[in-house]
Amino acid sequence: MKKDIILLHGYRGGPAGLQEISNILEKAGYRTHLPSVPPFGDSSPLKAYDRDSYADFVAHFIKDNDLRKPIIIGHSMGSMVAAATAEKYPELIDDRLIFLSPISNKPPRPIAILNPLVTVLPHGFVDITTTAYNMIPNGLETAKKTLRLTREVSKKYTTKEDVKLAGDFSIKNAIPTFRFKKNVLFIAGAHDHLISKKHTRALVENLSKTMPARAVFIPGTGHLLNYERPIEVANEIIKFLEVV
Repeated sequence: MKKDIILLHGYRGGPAGLQEISNILEKAGYRTHLPSVPPFGDSSPLKAYDRDSYADFVAHFIKDNDLRKPIIIGHSMGSMVAAATAEKYPELIDDRLIFLSPISNKPPRPIAILNPLVTVLPHGFVDITTTAYNMIPNGLETAKKTLRLTREVSKKYTTKEDVKLAGDFSIKNAIPTFRFKKNVLFIAGAHDHLISKKHTRALVENLSKTMPARAVFIPGTGHLLNYERPIEVANEIIKFLEVV
């Protein structure tokens, strides 16, 4: 068995959203762990929804499961949780760090304005509109699968207030907010509407001045590449882990 990997999902997400990638990594010999990131899924509330509390959450998960320097992979908001962990507890995790659909820049202003409405608008409406915005059409079956999984994972959370606080964290921060030094792989959708290729390339270029950093853009995908192209994403992860 190869190393342990922790996969951290994003805002309004859940472990099921990364399950296909996890399955492929398991077949490649890695042991994967998919915690519910607060306040979603079966998680418990955090005392605060900030960088320290999210880093502490991952650190406790590592210690509680007796993991030895696991590889951290974070999707969307999970990329910031991963970055917060790398900043506060670099000694607890592997030197390789992977961001999926990375939050390379703070989200566009319209997203920041609309984000608080997530807790007051009809749940189904939010699922449909966010899915339509974040994915690139790749056929009816992919769209159906993505919407089904979005509905499945987004309906489980602690409280609406916690969802709002987590949303505040997700729009007020970005990966450049955090200070860490790892060997970093960015895997992003080539047509991500939320975070542009331009911002991710600029961040990689800046990080490359102080650490190994590279980016891969998956063709025909948006922000939900974990649903859209899980096989391609998993293959890029494996390629990186087996070379570095």
